Amino acid sequence: MTELLTPSLIAQALEMKESGVYVSDISKKLTEQTGKKITQISLWRIFNQTNANGAHKTAKEFKEPSRDEIELIFSKSLQKERNAGPTHRGTTIDRRVMLQILNNYHNKEFTYDQLRIDFNKWKNAEIIQNHFHYLTTYNFIIPTTNNKYVFSDRVKKWRSFGQI
Repeated sequence: MTELLTPSLIAQALEMKESGVYVSDISKKLTEQTGKKITQISLWRIFNQTNANGAHKTAKEFKEPSRDEIELIFSKSLQKERNAGPTHRGTTIDRRVMLQILNNYHNKEFTYDQLRIDFNKWKNAEIIQNHFHYLTTYNFIIPTTNNKYVFSDRVKKWRSFGQI
């Protein structure tokens, strides 16, 4: 079950554990969130591994999406094969919309309202909100000040190297 845990889920589990949440409760929450069984033993393996490797210092890095996660959402080649990405909050993530968001906002701050207005012609408000929530939940975009957001450094770097 350890392979089901993405870096963002690992970071979430580490944060919950550090804040005193029982491993059984972490397991239940992640299972509900992902829809796949996350066992306590797989969580303990990760916690023990991170303790042995001193990963508490690098737990912050788990918060940024991995290259595989970035490619899953923003890759043009995957979009050509199949535009539908993972499902989030009952909405199938549309790679075309995600690529458009990335292309429009990769190098500037933006607000949810700006995003909603720009994409209102494409999708309804609930779908836009779920795409935005996906980006924030999995740390593709991070909050700055005054309810503004920017793409994470790893996403910017991935895009700047022409990976799209």
